[in-house]
Amino acid sequence: MGKSTLVQRIVSGVILIAVVVGCLWLPWGVPALACLMTVTISLEFYRLVSGSRYRKEQVLVVLAMLLAVVLTFLHLAYGVPVRWLALSVLPLVAAWFCMLFDGAADHAFSTEPFFPLVYVLPAMLSLLRIAWPGGAFSWRLTLGLIVLIWINDIGAYCVGMLFGQRTNSRKLFPALSPKKSWVGVYGGTAFTFLAAWAVWALWGAPVLALPHWMILALIVSAVGVPGDLFESLIKRHAGVKDASQLIPGHGGMLDRFDDLLFIFPVAAAYLLVFQLI
Repeated sequence: MGKSTLVQRIVSGVILIAVVVGCLWLPWGVPALACLMTVTISLEFYRLVSGSRYRKEQVLVVLAMLLAVVLTFLHLAYGVPVRWLALSVLPLVAAWFCMLFDGAADHAFSTEPFFPLVYVLPAMLSLLRIAWPGGAFSWRLTLGLIVLIWINDIGAYCVGMLFGQRTNSRKLFPALSPKKSWVGVYGGTAFTFLAAWAVWALWGAPVLALPHWMILALIVSAVGVPGDLFESLIKRHAGVKDASQLIPGHGGMLDRFDDLLFIFPVAAAYLLVFQLI
């Protein structure tokens, strides 16, 4: 990596962190961030998997997800009845009809345009739910979880590059990602547990006890790996290195938040089951 590329990567990374943290501090910033991620990640997925096929369906599915995000925010923040979420089904019905006619033209049928409904939307709705624990907005839990994800990524990358590139180092899944190693996974996990303690000590104690932060660290470390590998599978299928060039030096939003798409639904499920949010 050249010096100019490294500087570009650092600058764009700092800007990205500032934008995400800034959004998480404000009640309206969280749905804005969720909408931005919904659109950009979905479009990057479509670019990798579908290309220009089923363009109408792609637009309608993204519109349905944006409606779901906005209406969920209005429900959590302002008490809008949850039944209004049914409005988000209307664009999906239109997309299904478009798909039937598009598929009939060449005797083909595909569910590609609808995959973000299970790949992207659950994470965005989980982000909103975690930001409103107990019905009141709080930045502490969402920011803490984001920090754990970032520290896991950074720790895995640094430890993996330092110790996981030796000839005798066991690779995690060389068919999908030749550079990722088990050493990197272990290093990222260790740093994540340290980060969980730091988050609890700095601002997380009022919302969760230390054992729960440690369980979230375990979820981040365990669930983030398949999330990262799944995105590698998509990129390997498309034959590209990055999902897009949206973030200079880092690739696209899907490259930066691939593990978040898996982690947030699992973390939200844990927090809801134990009535912590």
